Amino acid sequence: MGYNTSQALLALPGFMPRPEQAQLRFFTVFFGANDACLPGSSSNQHVPLERFKQNLRDIVKHPSVIAQDPRIILVSPPPVNEYRLEETDLLEGLTDPRRTAEHTKQYADATREVGAELGLHVLDIWSIFMSMTGWKEGQDLVGSKKVERSKVLDSLLADGMITRDKEKLNDSSRIAKLEI
Repeated sequence: MGYNTSQALLALPGFMPRPEQAQLRFFTVFFGANDACLPGSSSNQHVPLERFKQNLRDIVKHPSVIAQDPRIILVSPPPVNEYRLEETDLLEGLTDPRRTAEHTKQYADATREVGAELGLHVLDIWSIFMSMTGWKEGQDLVGSKKVERSKVLDSLLADGMITRDKEKLNDSSRIAKLEI
């Protein structure tokens, strides 16, 4: 299990090198999937949405990050596939969902909001993957159990939230060029 933003803030000073040790040119901040776990779920990873947004701000404004003066890229959490997550959870003996498509979307939206607020680049994996499924704003969310299972999302997400094929992220026709 990975970190959420609250845990990352505590760990940040321990892994960020001092400028005299190494100079970072880029710093990617890729959180939200664990933060978006449902409150009270067995993962104990949930971070309330407003706290998540503040944690993102605090991470990118942390003195150890500021000292490096890197180009910062926020990365949204990917969408989730509730069908695949249910299968994974059942294999682990869990019967209650830990994540939902709708809840995770809120964290992807929040990542974009914080990026816009702070003038940072955002690699929006959530929107990239959702566009690959043909989903449009206003429709029920692909990945939700409220709609038919998506073969495209199945092909993208190995366990319902982890990217199956890292090369999918490198598809230049899907990812807008970052002007950095």
